[in-house]
Amino acid sequence: MSQTSRKVKRTVIIIFLAIGLVMIGYGLTLHIQPVYSENNDKGLATGEPEIIREVSRGGLKRGSNGALEKTYTGKPPAACPT
Repeated sequence: MSQTSRKVKRTVIIIFLAIGLVMIGYGLTLHIQPVYSENNDKGLATGEPEIIREVSRGGLKRGSNGALEKTYTGKPPAACPT
């Protein structure tokens, strides 16, 4: 394998790793969705990690209008229902 092809492969791998890290950073910090409850008509801005945690507990559902809605009021469910 020539020196040039190794450099090209290394560069492509570094570019893909950088793109992956940017996507992870976006999901963890910048991707925010409004979550609606019975008491909150405006929707509470919620980050993706919190949304994932709520969905895995059974605390969120997609409403008839397509918005994310809480399935509980007050204290959240403690763990996954299954």
